[in-house]
Amino acid sequence: MKFLSIFAPPPRRAHVAAPEPTVDLARRVAGVFGVPEHHLTPQVRTAFSVLIAEIDSLRLDVEELRLSLADAEACADHDPLAPVLNRRAFIREASRVIAMVKRHEISASLVYFDLNTFKAINDAWGHPAGDAVIRAVGEVLVRQTRQSDVAGRIGGDEFAVLLTHIDPAAAAAKAEALAAAISTERVLHEGQAHYVSAAYGIAQILPGDTAEGALARADEAMYADKALYRRALGRS
Repeated sequence: MKFLSIFAPPPRRAHVAAPEPTVDLARRVAGVFGVPEHHLTPQVRTAFSVLIAEIDSLRLDVEELRLSLADAEACADHDPLAPVLNRRAFIREASRVIAMVKRHEISASLVYFDLNTFKAINDAWGHPAGDAVIRAVGEVLVRQTRQSDVAGRIGGDEFAVLLTHIDPAAAAAKAEALAAAISTERVLHEGQAHYVSAAYGIAQILPGDTAEGALARADEAMYADKALYRRALGRS
């Protein structure tokens, strides 16, 4: 499940084309209303023409409404900044993956990322620069994962990725590769290049898990990695 370039609302579908005008009004009236052709006086034909035009217009309006609702539902799942799912949609997808783990005995893992130095970029260069970093990190996660994986922004500068059909050792290697890709991503905003790194933690998805439970375990593991990063910088 990929979500590249969806931080803007999904493109509108083409307007549904109106039906081609019928060349045989009598046949259409007979089919729709069951009125024999010999009952169609000129006045009746005119009345039915107006009525059929209204029916066609209503049909188009209903289809447009259906498409608009589908677009709205898609927008509701997307993070407003990054091309990934928002937290609500990510939790829903995590629940779906947990059900797959239980039913089909597949292996899956959840990786939780927290960006280092993000606050410093926001403080020094302003929120637009921070927003550019958020977008770039989301794009990295989408580019570097498979169609079957799911990326989401959990909040602030925190992201999560569901890796499916992958054993724990491979998931750990992939998480490290994703962190490396984030750290080497050059984010250019108003002529200034920004870089961030990411602390991360991994939780293997278990059959009895809940989405929030798996997320909490990965978050806890991420904080352990964050503590190592801070100690390396000489911070408490």
